[in-house]
Amino acid sequence: MGHLHHHGHHHHHATGNIRFAFFLNLGFAILELIGGFFVNSVAIMSDALHDFGDAFTLGMSYFLQCKSEQAGNAKYTYGYKRYSVAGALLTSVILILGSVFVLTEAFERLLNPEMPDPYGMLLFAIVGLAVNGAAFFRLRGGHNLNQRAVSLHMLEDLLGWLAVMLGSIILLFFELPWLDPLLSVGISLFMLYSAGKNAWSAFKILLQENPLATDLEKVKEQMLTLPNVQDIHQLKVWSLDGEHHVLSAHVMVAGIKEPDAIAALKQEIRNTLKPFAITDATLELEQAGEVCTMKL
Repeated sequence: MGHLHHHGHHHHHATGNIRFAFFLNLGFAILELIGGFFVNSVAIMSDALHDFGDAFTLGMSYFLQCKSEQAGNAKYTYGYKRYSVAGALLTSVILILGSVFVLTEAFERLLNPEMPDPYGMLLFAIVGLAVNGAAFFRLRGGHNLNQRAVSLHMLEDLLGWLAVMLGSIILLFFELPWLDPLLSVGISLFMLYSAGKNAWSAFKILLQENPLATDLEKVKEQMLTLPNVQDIHQLKVWSLDGEHHVLSAHVMVAGIKEPDAIAALKQEIRNTLKPFAITDATLELEQAGEVCTMKL
């Protein structure tokens, strides 16, 4: 029960964190749009559009995270946990597309360098770092893929503003118009790699990859240590959201017939599977020509 409560707590925490980042980003995007207009900076105004895009993604991730916490029903018997995986995939894909777009823009700028206004850049970089830093630190170390994808989004913005700040300080003293796009290229390549990795993780869950592939023999061995368990076959494992795993297996047992003994063995198997994050197991007990199916 305590374990369940803990899980519920950090999921509630995840939605709260994403909501916090959403409102922070939306507010900052509006500020940038107005500020960019007044300091006559196209760069800042285009970044405002990028931030509106971020806010949309965050809103979508928040909705999918909330949805993922709903209990199962006739339509989704395993619950809605996969929705958070869909959120992670969506956020990662948007990040990949965004990084590709920034790369093309940066290469264009490298070919035709222009000197930006370093003072305006520095001012916005400080505000940008404060806003995105607050959102990132609230979201980092997220337990699920969706929260990790969103915190990656915040990290992209954080690194972007850090680069703008360093670039603007250097530009105050030296006229190096190619510096700004070069920093953009470095950040975009890093983001492409990270977002690609996250998208692949989400994709593998949707493809039903076994999350315990390296531990499968260990799972089997643990179950075989139990008295009366003779053999395990048809062992299948998949994951709902990267955190909660599902198992199904045929378990060959000997010398167990009474309902109480069956219930006790069922409880023992459940306890054995706990360390592997298996939250749902369907076991078919087979013995001496009889087949008795039971659900954990």
